[in-house]
Amino acid sequence: MAAKLFVLPELELRLMFHVKHQAAALSPAATLLVVAGGRGPKLEWLHSVSDGKKIYCADRGAEYCFAAGCVPSELFGDCDSSSQAVYQQARAAGTVVHSFNPAKDDTDLQLLLHNLPEGDILATGIWGGRFDHLYSNVYTLLGVKKQRGCQVMLADDKEFMLLLTAGESVELKLQAAAEAVSLLPLSESTTVDFTGVRWPLQQATLRQLYPYAISNEVNADAEKICCTCHSGALGLYIRWAEGSK
Repeated sequence: MAAKLFVLPELELRLMFHVKHQAAALSPAATLLVVAGGRGPKLEWLHSVSDGKKIYCADRGAEYCFAAGCVPSELFGDCDSSSQAVYQQARAAGTVVHSFNPAKDDTDLQLLLHNLPEGDILATGIWGGRFDHLYSNVYTLLGVKKQRGCQVMLADDKEFMLLLTAGESVELKLQAAAEAVSLLPLSESTTVDFTGVRWPLQQATLRQLYPYAISNEVNADAEKICCTCHSGALGLYIRWAEGSK
């Protein structure tokens, strides 16, 4: 099966790299911005990527949005990591607020994603903080991607991960220096190609219980890095070098 190349066009100017696509680009308006309550992104970064998008917040994510001058379309949460004042501010700004009892099974992000309209997802406020939250967020977003067949990115001004499943391929032309580029197997095993890096891979099998393909480096003379996921599920992870933006 030929790999499917894809693009999310707002990456071209606002997320440190450009993605090439063999077909027509998706409309930026088709990408939904999801703001969770992990480490907050830089306010100018959040303001930039929010342009033209509907914003959906999980609890403390609303604080990040208002601080960046952005008004969420909807807010989902139990107010355990934010304040009633933020929820009141959201209602006053016209945000649709969905409040839940803290004694619930689903996380705030899971409740948000259950009610999210169709579209590709750019999720921020994902990194930092507790590992159990990060683990839940990554695999919940992977589940949404598999169920809907949409594209999913986890990003802020410091870290980025693009989720790939079988038959997907991506080309990235980095516009800022990468401190590290890693491939993280998110299924029991995944078969990948990876070029444009110091240690390329060809039909390599990566195993979830032995994730060795981390801390790769972009070749200095490479115009782009290319990654294909032939089977399984994969996270293409980049950490931006400090001072590169």
